[in-house]
Amino acid sequence: MKIVLCDDNEIVSEELRVLIKKFDEKNSLQSDFLYFQKPSVLFQYMQNETVELIFMDLEFCDESEDGIVWLKKIKKQFPHTIVIILTAYENRYKEGYEARAFRFMTKPVEEKELFEYLQVSMEELQLTESIFIMRRGIPHNILIKDISYFSAQSGGSELWTRTDMFLCEESLLQWEQCLPETIFFRCHSKYLVNMTQVANFEHQILTLVNGEKIPVSRRRWKAFQLAYMKFDTKDYRI
Repeated sequence: MKIVLCDDNEIVSEELRVLIKKFDEKNSLQSDFLYFQKPSVLFQYMQNETVELIFMDLEFCDESEDGIVWLKKIKKQFPHTIVIILTAYENRYKEGYEARAFRFMTKPVEEKELFEYLQVSMEELQLTESIFIMRRGIPHNILIKDISYFSAQSGGSELWTRTDMFLCEESLLQWEQCLPETIFFRCHSKYLVNMTQVANFEHQILTLVNGEKIPVSRRRWKAFQLAYMKFDTKDYRI
């Protein structure tokens, strides 16, 4: 994951670099950390390079640079890039929400909060990944966030979105092993459901956002409730 800090305070940069390295070591990860002092320069860099996560200050010594202005430009051109506002000025949080900031962190950075946001950001980015499906000789890239559920079929499985269905050679077990377990749950021997698509659940029945009903087996009902409770606290933006 490529992580960028855009802040004209070099001390903040070093603090964040050390904490991200600590997070990587704890989770056996290897992130690329880059530092920019001006959002205009960062925006230019992004024309040729992919950036997954940005920590953006709002106030810069150069008054022509404004974090909110550049956040809006970044989100318009790169909607899947996660931007976390990093600022000492809480009075500008409302502007950040309107510009679609993912989270807000108040300086100085606290390790526990940073680690939590890094974890949630990684899981959020998984939703913007896609899987490749062939149907009638035509390739389709389907975003993970657009998948409602998989159902088992003889010789493979069916992938269902809110509006379409794709036949797959892969079994439910194969999908379960390759998709993020924080998002997909095997609620039944015949169903693997995307928890971002669950609108309600009761009496061992899941109601999806499109109104479809998916059963949960009796032995997996409690595990699903616990998994969904943990998932629901993440506040995914889909």
